[in-house]
Amino acid sequence: MGPLSPHNDAEPDPRITSLVNEFFDRRQTGEDLTPEQFAAEHPEVAERLGIHLGGLPLIDQACLSGDQPAGGEGTTPRPGWPEVKGYRLLEEIGRGGMGVAYKAFQLSTKRVVALKLTLAGPFASTAARRRFDRVVELAARLQHPGIVRVLEGGVATGQPYYSMDLIEGTRLDRYVLSKRPGCGAVLALFIELCEAVEYAHGHGVIHRDLKPANVLVDAEGRPHILDFGLAKAVGEVEVDGVSACVSSPGQVLGTLFYLAPEQAAGELSAIDGRTDVYALGLMLYEALTGSLPLDTAGRPSDIIQRILEVPPITPRTRSPHIDADLEAILLKTIEKEKTRRYQSARELADDLKRYLRGEPILARRPSRLYVLGKRLRRHRVVTCMVATVLVLVLAAWGIGVWLERRDVEQARFTLLDSQRAVEAGKGKASGYQGSVQKVFGDHPELPEATLVRAQVEFRDPTTADAAMVFLERCLRINPEQPMVRLLLAEMYRTSGKPAMVDGLDVPAEADLPDTAEMWYVRSFATLDTQKALRCAECAVQRDPGHRLAWERLTYLRLLIGDFDGALQGTDRLIQLGGKSREWIILRGHVLARQGRLGEAVADYTRADAYLFRAHAYRRLRRYAEAVDDYTRCLSLEPISSGPNVWAHYQRATPLWILGRTDEALADYRQVRSVLGHPFYGDAREFIILCDVGRQQEAEEGLAASLEAAPDPWLAQIFRCLAGNVTPEDLVAQATANGGLKKQCEAYYYAGEACRLAGRQPEARRFFAACVETGLIYDPDVGQETPMNEYELAQWRLESLAADSPPSQP
Repeated sequence: MGPLSPHNDAEPDPRITSLVNEFFDRRQTGEDLTPEQFAAEHPEVAERLGIHLGGLPLIDQACLSGDQPAGGEGTTPRPGWPEVKGYRLLEEIGRGGMGVAYKAFQLSTKRVVALKLTLAGPFASTAARRRFDRVVELAARLQHPGIVRVLEGGVATGQPYYSMDLIEGTRLDRYVLSKRPGCGAVLALFIELCEAVEYAHGHGVIHRDLKPANVLVDAEGRPHILDFGLAKAVGEVEVDGVSACVSSPGQVLGTLFYLAPEQAAGELSAIDGRTDVYALGLMLYEALTGSLPLDTAGRPSDIIQRILEVPPITPRTRSPHIDADLEAILLKTIEKEKTRRYQSARELADDLKRYLRGEPILARRPSRLYVLGKRLRRHRVVTCMVATVLVLVLAAWGIGVWLERRDVEQARFTLLDSQRAVEAGKGKASGYQGSVQKVFGDHPELPEATLVRAQVEFRDPTTADAAMVFLERCLRINPEQPMVRLLLAEMYRTSGKPAMVDGLDVPAEADLPDTAEMWYVRSFATLDTQKALRCAECAVQRDPGHRLAWERLTYLRLLIGDFDGALQGTDRLIQLGGKSREWIILRGHVLARQGRLGEAVADYTRADAYLFRAHAYRRLRRYAEAVDDYTRCLSLEPISSGPNVWAHYQRATPLWILGRTDEALADYRQVRSVLGHPFYGDAREFIILCDVGRQQEAEEGLAASLEAAPDPWLAQIFRCLAGNVTPEDLVAQATANGGLKKQCEAYYYAGEACRLAGRQPEARRFFAACVETGLIYDPDVGQETPMNEYELAQWRLESLAADSPPSQP
């Protein structure tokens, strides 16, 4: 007895049968519906429904179990599964619009096959059973390597079934997503699909439900079409709603998103081989762009209306790698009027072959005049209304295209900024892996997405090996990636694995076209800054309007200290527009780096550049103007929003130097309240309090800061100021275990500790050593942010010199 069989042999109540079919229909559409929930919706027959649906939990449990043997004659069927004579069911492998499929062992042939049974079992209607029989009859006609072969059909315990070859493969959409085949590989795969569909049409069978879920790609990358559950014989007339899958005129068939317009309109007589061609076009569009050519949001009625009336989104707005010829092929395949499509799958396959060979294609994009005339003729009674709607549709379409392009552009800038940051050593590379991997996931079609992801991972020692494994996997999926080969070769050499190179980069160089875009992307395919710089220079030489290449070149020049070249880049970027504010500010940064502070101040003219202008004023020692600009900056973004806490922190230094100590203390305390833990401002607060004679308050505050210090180095600074660590020991620790920044900090706080202890000569020596580091800017913070310890040490030196008595002759 099957899992859905009644518990007696009486003829099922028609209402119960109808409700059981409704239950399975709702489950099939993806609704998470349990038998108990469904029975509760129909309390008057809940008990009887519970009996008929009681076997479903056993099926679900069987599907989730992982201990089922792989197959064999001795395999024992699971409780609740249907019994099919001559087969032993091994596991459920899928559910479709009309049945459930199992992996099964065929006893007569000793092989594993796929077995499909009607989903509603004995409750299937007469039409559904006739439909199922029709599937076997039609599919049995087809013997082609690209079509899953049907072996036999029958009825088991009242449930119609048929068996077919078991294909170990991945459904088409998941295959494309996981393997990421190149454009050529995708087109070759679809040529095979077209040939299989053409074979079926030649044998009088139309599929009518082609979609990614009905195409399996095996381990060798060969496609196989399955599930002719909606198949129809060519020229066949629907009789009694049975011949294929339609019960009445106007009924919509197939998976909604992949319906051809004639299917969406319910025009049964209009369905022919060109309906399958349309579905092939949709699948090819999706495989190449990652999305369908229509908005799939909203109710089914909304989607059907779009299928019938709204023009497809042009492929090149979805992917920059689709050229005009390939776009013409795609658009011809998904024409709403059948007469304007390819008239057969063979025609589509032939045009794809012409495209791959570089020959002229037959497809031509429809003229704007044709499209406009067609719409006007369709709605000539209300032409004015249509014109209005058309304007709105075009506006919405234009906005959609603009948003899509902006998203791609933003993704490319994110990749560029991440690459620049890790090359410049701005923070740990691991901090950029999340954003880069997200861009890679959202836009795998961007060639630099693969390269930058690998670069960011490789520059983090903990993921360097993973970066090489990632690139190796990319090449296995698609060997035709010369940029990936170049970068992987450099990584092998850098990692001490020269034997792994094995000519990776030699053929790669020869495969690259001499275009601006290629040279721009090529700049990410190297670990060598100078080589990346030369690539970016080649890019802007070939296309002086390539904004991304100019940005890449400008930051690389800044990285190597070529300030004149960086200025040239900022000037060009300002001319090109786009992020003009950013380039004006960057120009100011470059001028500041060159010491041309007056010009930098002139560049920092916009209201949102107050922070940077304040930094420049500090370098010019125009401290009052610096304080004014920090204050203006804070008025634009209050401290409650968080990020501008650092404007308070930076303003405290010129306030202190100007003698406005109460205001400086207020700023340092504001920073502490926002951060929630001690920081360098706490050390300076101690020094200020000591200078103004508030010794006890200073010592109590320092003790509390020491207890809550977030890192050992800051705690050592606090201990040095408290007298628990000698200034010499603080400097020795920084010299032995820290970089230049830590040394600069150590010299300054050692000098302050000596000054507070009355050891002025030693204080001067430490302050002088701090200034000698030359660390004018904080190396851990971009945008030419002043190094406070350097500036304060410089001020202290001048103050101590002024306080010293004149030397005796």
